[in-house]
Amino acid sequence: MADLVSDIVGRVNRLPLKPSETNALLPLMEAFSNALHAVNLRFGDGAPSKGRIQITILCDSSDVIGFKIEDNGIGFTDENYRSFRTPDSRQKMGLGGKGVGRLSWLRVFGGAKIESVYAEGGQFLRRSFDFVLDESDQLRNELNGVANGATAPHTVITLGEFKSEYKSRCPSKPETLVQRLIAHFLPILASGACPSAELIDGDETFDLPTYFKDKIIDTSVSDVPVKLDDGSEITISVRHMKCNKDIRPRGQSYNWMFLCAHERSVTEQCIDEQIGLRSLDGESIYIGCASGAYLDENVNQERDGFTFSSSEETLIRRGVASSVREYLKDYISVSRAEMVRNTQALVRENPQFLFINNEIDTFVEALPLNSAGKQEEIFVSMSRRRYRRQREFRRLSEEIASPPSHKEEIQEKVDEYMRYVDDEKKGALAEYVSKRKAILDFLDALTAYEDPEKRRHHLEDAVHALICPMKIDSSQIADIDDHNLWLLDDRLAFFNFFASDKEARSYLNTGSQERPDLAFLYDSCLAWREGEQSGDKVVLVEFKRPGLEAYTNEDPIRQALRYVNLIKSSKTFRDKSGRVISNVGERTSFDCYIVADLTEGLRKQLIGLPLQPTPDNEGMFGYTDNPKAFVEIVPFSKLLKDAKARNSAFFTRLGLNG
Repeated sequence: MADLVSDIVGRVNRLPLKPSETNALLPLMEAFSNALHAVNLRFGDGAPSKGRIQITILCDSSDVIGFKIEDNGIGFTDENYRSFRTPDSRQKMGLGGKGVGRLSWLRVFGGAKIESVYAEGGQFLRRSFDFVLDESDQLRNELNGVANGATAPHTVITLGEFKSEYKSRCPSKPETLVQRLIAHFLPILASGACPSAELIDGDETFDLPTYFKDKIIDTSVSDVPVKLDDGSEITISVRHMKCNKDIRPRGQSYNWMFLCAHERSVTEQCIDEQIGLRSLDGESIYIGCASGAYLDENVNQERDGFTFSSSEETLIRRGVASSVREYLKDYISVSRAEMVRNTQALVRENPQFLFINNEIDTFVEALPLNSAGKQEEIFVSMSRRRYRRQREFRRLSEEIASPPSHKEEIQEKVDEYMRYVDDEKKGALAEYVSKRKAILDFLDALTAYEDPEKRRHHLEDAVHALICPMKIDSSQIADIDDHNLWLLDDRLAFFNFFASDKEARSYLNTGSQERPDLAFLYDSCLAWREGEQSGDKVVLVEFKRPGLEAYTNEDPIRQALRYVNLIKSSKTFRDKSGRVISNVGERTSFDCYIVADLTEGLRKQLIGLPLQPTPDNEGMFGYTDNPKAFVEIVPFSKLLKDAKARNSAFFTRLGLNG
């Protein structure tokens, strides 16, 4: 009895074949590959027309339990049998064999039955044996002798029954098995070098080459030069195929690229996102096959990967991808157009990127092809582009500050820098104005009912908090973006000091715990200057609930005037450390703004007060004598309308849609 000279059990157990569909089908793929090799050895260049391979599905009820693979190849000659008995045989290395494929038969099926007829010495001989997993007796029931009645070589390999952990992983539909076989042997099918190959399921027969050819709509081949890390250059041949989507290799994925070695698929990659496409024309898919001597020389022994470095694989895939993009350029242009539309939409929403409109084609061309429907990825690329642009112009600024001797070069850099400054300032302003628009939309929502069914409005605190944070003073404001005082009046942003919903005693020389909504101090009328003799100005703002009818206590005008008297009697504004900010004197003027809707309830409270309609007839204003102050009532509708008008003017000037 002749046995394999090796620790077969240990070797099989070490094979990295976890239960999966791919590994369940690996023995079938190995047997089919052996059949291809046998046919090629017998017929050579005539293999496509003379060779024949049949795969019969073995079933138990509705489950696939195994396969029978028949071919009319050269058969198990003495030389082939010696190779079979030798793990890691070198006999088929030129064909891509690693001598370990048959070990998968032991791992997935526990063994196989082989029957073969071969020619030797002018006669036909028959060899049969069982291949089983055992410590010392792997080849059993061997028979070898004259094949009476045989007229041609042939081989039958029976993979009898799956081990339980692999059985459930095998596809049950013959169409799926056809697709998996096509995917695995795509290079030889695409090249037209495949012999007759059939998958038989009961009375149904599938001819693989015909099935595949019928699905090809268009095909072409391109050679791609790839420069490796060491400076050497290799050539990868890429066969591009536009096929009917019925043969897509995996579930919901459509477009695939196969890196191949020795006319067999080694690694597969769905490239839907990479090319930014799914089906082509709604009915087709792309299948690509990359092959070449370098891939043949560097495939690993399991034929599921390559031995070259990850960086070299990246270079190869990059070169292949460029060839794919060229083949699919008409389809990709549609995807690019979608990216242009999404980029333009993002620029409208984020106008700090306005400069991209001037280079949008170049920008989109540099985007990953899978960015078509991903606005977040486009936004990240826009931000990266802006950062790099700013860095470049900082460099230009430094060169201008230390210019070379040539005036022409200086002027060129200055012109380039000024173009950047113009775009950047315009974008920054547009970004700020866009933020204003969003805040205006929010203010609009706050002035409507909070609960329409109960006809209840939002509290005044909601409006107050939107315009300015509550319970803080100016020492806690770091930037103009920390408040939205521009909603009331752009001049309010130029305060010397302000307090929002803070107890008066925290900033006035008083013990009062009253809390004016907003109290501003303007040193020497920075924003309101009317003449050289003007003094400081105090601005008070009071908010009332939108739509408020019932004023049960005092009206908001008298409330504001009471705060005026409080400030006048206090004489001094102080910061939180007690340091004097300013004194209140005879020339200090007071402006009081009441943000409240002119409801019937409020109008009744205003009877007898020296107020008159504003020029637009939407609010009311006037001057009081005791104490002296300017007073204006600003309804929410007027506040919103005026602020929108100012914002709209900015949008119009910047050429944006407001």
